Amino acid sequence: MADYHILGVNKYGTAARVVMHFAVPDANNDAGMNYRAALVEMLGATASAVPSITPVEQALLDAGELYEHSMMFHTHTGESLAQKRTRLDARWTALGASVIAELAIRLSVWGYERMVP
Repeated sequence: MADYHILGVNKYGTAARVVMHFAVPDANNDAGMNYRAALVEMLGATASAVPSITPVEQALLDAGELYEHSMMFHTHTGESLAQKRTRLDARWTALGASVIAELAIRLSVWGYERMVP
């Protein structure tokens, strides 16, 4: 399983389309619903943007255990592959907490129901 996939580079070689996968916590939201179940309900379908996704990764997306996030990653002239990889790894690490925190906010009360007396 990969933490991120590069799906292509622009015609100038200065930006790459990257799809990142982040683990969704196995915890309940404020409505008492598991975030993974709420994510599956919210998305409806979980088709990956990655054409060559492995069956294992697709199963994790289907179960709401992974969340897929797409972004453009800009490169710098003269950067080596190792330098690009180091910066992209750091970007994945930095984005992980914020992407999941934003998702948790969006799903914070998903599934809440109440009958008004």
